[in-house]
Amino acid sequence: MLLANGHAADVLTSWQIEIDIDEQTITVSKRNRILIGVDKETLAFRFIRRIKIDEHLIGADITIQAVGDKLTAYCLDKSACQRIKEILMEYNATSKTKHNIFS
Repeated sequence: MLLANGHAADVLTSWQIEIDIDEQTITVSKRNRILIGVDKETLAFRFIRRIKIDEHLIGADITIQAVGDKLTAYCLDKSACQRIKEILMEYNATSKTKHNIFS
């Protein structure tokens, strides 16, 4: 899947997305190029403004745009990207404090 999309280097260092409903954060992480550490970026739900899913023949990329920043993860399963979007949109719909996640 990664080779077909031109992301051969991501075979060893795949993207991980962690959604923490209790802390209201989303974290995207990836092992760095030299395989020693892990690079992480975290956003609070209240800053999310847009969720973009770019589907390919095999797999999909997801970009979560926020006020002043964005998180991107490449070469994920299409169903995983849709599930992430559903989780965030469902949280926004049922949250007592509206964060206005748009898509």
